[in-house]
Amino acid sequence: MKGISYLIDDVGQKTAVVIDFDLLKQRDSLLEILEDIEDEIAIDLRKNEESSDWDSVRAALISKD
Repeated sequence: MKGISYLIDDVGQKTAVVIDFDLLKQRDSLLEILEDIEDEIAIDLRKNEESSDWDSVRAALISKD
């Protein structure tokens, strides 16, 4: 995301976030920026997960009822 940088440790793990203050001028609030960062973290954590096709997910949800 433009305006967001991450500090990375010696093993390549993200350890801190640097937010460009110009983003605050472009966004409604700091909360909006933090939500975007949280979304990026969630995506990064799940990028290696196996995916499921819609029919399997739908069948699992229906069977819970």
